[in-house]
Amino acid sequence: MINTEANTGAMGAGGLFTPSPLHPFTPSLSQTPSASATKTPAIEVHDLTVAYREKPVLWDIDLTVPSGVLMAVVGPNGAGKTTLVKAMLGLVKPVSGEVLVHGKPYSPRSQMVAYVPQRGTVDWDFPTTVSDVALMGTYGRLGWLWWPGAEERAVANEALKRVEMTEFANRQISQLSGGQQQRVFLARALVQDAPVYLMDEPFQGVDAVTEKAIVEILRELRSRGRTVVVVHHDLQSVPEYFDWVTLLNVRKIASGPVSETFTPENLKATYGERYSTIA
Repeated sequence: MINTEANTGAMGAGGLFTPSPLHPFTPSLSQTPSASATKTPAIEVHDLTVAYREKPVLWDIDLTVPSGVLMAVVGPNGAGKTTLVKAMLGLVKPVSGEVLVHGKPYSPRSQMVAYVPQRGTVDWDFPTTVSDVALMGTYGRLGWLWWPGAEERAVANEALKRVEMTEFANRQISQLSGGQQQRVFLARALVQDAPVYLMDEPFQGVDAVTEKAIVEILRELRSRGRTVVVVHHDLQSVPEYFDWVTLLNVRKIASGPVSETFTPENLKATYGERYSTIA
């Protein structure tokens, strides 16, 4: 089945969802940060340490992600990139530290974060359709006692149209290609319409056409004031795709605007001797 733990941070319980008549992905006033809140960072990580079997995976991370940026998290294998995202969502328990989303401790019930997990964490043989997966994006607002109605289905259909998956709406997810599966999970995130998006390797295993389509959607989210954090592995595309970057290798090496932070010195500090082979 679909990994429900991975989706917990994206689909907490909430009130009845009423889509905006102006735009199917425009949040209600209660979900949109106020004018004063826009000055608050989207994400603040303070003194975060995570360990698996007493081995530190993340060590004393302090990180501030401004609102309205498109940020890549890059680093070598084992650097803790996925663990950082899961710690932000509360899916892994830190040894110490805290995470704030728009100035408040993160709670799935707040519906402030939409999460797109790695494809490898999903059981694609679970018998569900493309349309059903997109509809999952409405569950957090509906709560478990409500069933999606015509308005929710209209929003889900619009999201599938946005990712060019309308013609596959009734197809089982196991029958999709890797790129198509990723588009479906992106549609579910669009339906959630959260202020913050966390995406773990969304370009992994997709073709060039799908990658371009995903980039366009991420830029559209940023243009609407959303904050998008993407675990990413392709260093060559960082300057083209992103305006903010965090370099991670168990510790935070550097974080800031790409033009200032994505430097050979910081990359060498992040990747060590491997940098010369991947540059």
